[in-house]
Amino acid sequence: MTRWGEQTLVADRPTRRAGRGRADPVTLGLPDGTELGIRSAVGDDLPGVVDLHERCSARSRNRRYHGGSARLAPARMRRLLEPARGVTLLATPTASPSPVAPVVAMANLLGEGDTAEAALLVRDDWQRRGLGSALLRRLVGQAEQRGYAALDLHIQAENTPMLRAVRRLGRPSAVDRDGSLLTLTVPLIAAVSPIRAALDLSVATR
Repeated sequence: MTRWGEQTLVADRPTRRAGRGRADPVTLGLPDGTELGIRSAVGDDLPGVVDLHERCSARSRNRRYHGGSARLAPARMRRLLEPARGVTLLATPTASPSPVAPVVAMANLLGEGDTAEAALLVRDDWQRRGLGSALLRRLVGQAEQRGYAALDLHIQAENTPMLRAVRRLGRPSAVDRDGSLLTLTVPLIAAVSPIRAALDLSVATR
């Protein structure tokens, strides 16, 4: 066990096998003992994700979308929930007083070529509890399972919590700066690239 501040301690427990093309749902334990369910998003999650955005401060939304208050149109938000290439993970408390557990965080993995892009949005009252670091590690695992060679993260230079989460991955990363926006590229252990996997499948089915 490591001390908080050196490494975020979390526990992942698989709950059931996910369907094809989705992440396995798990129960996640935070360092303070809180448990959350982590699962793939579906189209029906749109109201919960809209509520997540409404409950986030303009600063948190700006850190995620890098511009303005980032009030996304429902159509764009729906595309984020079920990306053509990648996965979106949602975090909901397992112990919730309401009948429908609120969405308190969203993690997006969007693929393009051999590289995937990762981004997080965590509700303000759930920040600084290790949830962002835990979700980022799961996105890294999902990217590696899907065969991506690297993971890109676009992070504002003042967003120290997100930069700290990337540092906690313990992986070397290249940094490119464009004004106040940093692009961190984290190398992955990709057994087969998405493009090569598609070609192999095409050959196998001929």
